[in-house]
Amino acid sequence: MAKTLGKPDSYVAIQINDNQSMMWGGSDEPCALCQLASLGSINGKNNKAVSKEVCNLLQEEPFGIRSNRVYIEFRDVPRENMGYDGSTF
Repeated sequence: MAKTLGKPDSYVAIQINDNQSMMWGGSDEPCALCQLASLGSINGKNNKAVSKEVCNLLQEEPFGIRSNRVYIEFRDVPRENMGYDGSTF
């Protein structure tokens, strides 16, 4: 994802909360709700590429989540609204 978004790996953080109780469309089949916050790089082209990457990753073991059971929210965060290392960007 870092490459797709044009960001250094050192700025990419991923959190996975596995084995959550979730339902989607009345089914408890595996599903995922994802959020991506970025300082810029949020646009149609990048969002489609990241969506494909995330869905491909989640289809693999140990997750086994079909891509039609994944929602991804993309948020473009203003630099002054993202804290890091005792300051903001």
